[in-house]
Amino acid sequence: MRTASSYHISIGSPVDYEELVAYVVIRGQHVALLNQDRGADDIRVEFLEESKIGSGVEFDTLIEALQAAKKILLNK
Repeated sequence: MRTASSYHISIGSPVDYEELVAYVVIRGQHVALLNQDRGADDIRVEFLEESKIGSGVEFDTLIEALQAAKKILLNK
């Protein structure tokens, strides 16, 4: 079972991107970055190489976290 505390979303503004990005952190590990440089209708997900989650991430937790990140990024 998932809980909201199993992941969190951080918003940032790295110099490599024109728009804000959302970082997806699951169990303390940075897993993915969502960017909106191509517009709100073309959100891109970049999986971060530095994420070493061991046995992986629960699918439903990842999907829930990605959806939450998109919602936060687009202020919806």
